[in-house]
Amino acid sequence: MFVCDLKAFVAKDGKEHLVLEAVNQIRVVHGEVILRNLFGEEKTIQGSVSEVSLVKSRVVIEQS
Repeated sequence: MFVCDLKAFVAKDGKEHLVLEAVNQIRVVHGEVILRNLFGEEKTIQGSVSEVSLVKSRVVIEQS
């Protein structure tokens, strides 16, 4: 079985900050990006997904 866990970064003012590791679920609802990781931890960020890279194991959310 292959599991792809991502690191989630928030981009604002040209800088990226790590917000959550081991992300395995991403939902977008009404301008919010909801991230959930393997451990059940959840983060909600106002913004939109600007990049998803399975090769680099990362997702970038542009904060609004």
